[in-house]
Amino acid sequence: MVKNFPDLKTPYRRISLDDIMDCMFGLKSFETKTYFELVDKGALTVNELVEKFDKDRSTVQRALQNLAVAGLIYREQRNIKHGGYYYVYHAAPFEEVKETMKSSLKKWSEAVTEWIENLTPE
Repeated sequence: MVKNFPDLKTPYRRISLDDIMDCMFGLKSFETKTYFELVDKGALTVNELVEKFDKDRSTVQRALQNLAVAGLIYREQRNIKHGGYYYVYHAAPFEEVKETMKSSLKKWSEAVTEWIENLTPE
């Protein structure tokens, strides 16, 4: 029997939803905050997010780009009556994000389990 083996049923520290999102989607803390702001408020523009977070426009745009690459947001073009357009950003539904996280975790767990099964002492 292995002695002094940690109890894996008890997490070493409390893990927040933000921590999980950052890890699973490769996000930075600000990107996760931006996603949840969109979940909470619905459709927002870059300017509204700049004002909300008091960040540079480029910082907000980079966060939105990373969220879009992760599949967590999408943008909708809105046309201005006398020409031009702007984008409104929407969050992917959180229930869908949860399902993606559960599916990814299951695949990861199965892969790690298979890897452990195939271990041999050298």
